[in-house]
Amino acid sequence: MKRIAEGDEKAFAGLYSGFYDKVYSVALMYLKAHQMAEDVTQQVFLKLWERRTSLESIQKVDAFLFITARNEILNIFRRQSVQASYQAFIRELFSQESATPEDLLIIKQKGRLMESIISKLPVRQQEAFRLSRFRGLSYEQIATEMNISLPTVKEHMSKALQHIRELLLTHKDELLLLFFLCSVSR
Repeated sequence: MKRIAEGDEKAFAGLYSGFYDKVYSVALMYLKAHQMAEDVTQQVFLKLWERRTSLESIQKVDAFLFITARNEILNIFRRQSVQASYQAFIRELFSQESATPEDLLIIKQKGRLMESIISKLPVRQQEAFRLSRFRGLSYEQIATEMNISLPTVKEHMSKALQHIRELLLTHKDELLLLFFLCSVSR
């Protein structure tokens, strides 16, 4: 370490050769990406060289290298976390802005039509359908919530879907108009 502190490049090359694979292995274990592990390893040795004048006080070189590698890996994880949060924010922002007034009107009309069709179902079929499609419950969960058997839930859903298909066919003119509006507004 004293020779490296004095700027001896051969001593640094020896340290680099002796510890490169170990530092790289640790980085690869955490990062799971070859290129990122290489970058971290290079960064660790670059920092070591940049701080060479203060290396004489270091007692355990391997501990210094692995602590530096750990810090670099944690920095990568922090950057990735910030990037992921920012990307999610941007996606949400653009998805909200992408709805034009025409799109919002069409969505509202589709919702009204669907609500009108669902409201024509028998009460228990409505309840089973809403629990399945709007709350995302499984048939088992619906059976528990409605206090009915699983086969009864399946029967309610089967009849509800059949009834909805029939009602949609009676509203095919409205659906064609909505489809036309959707394709024209794009």
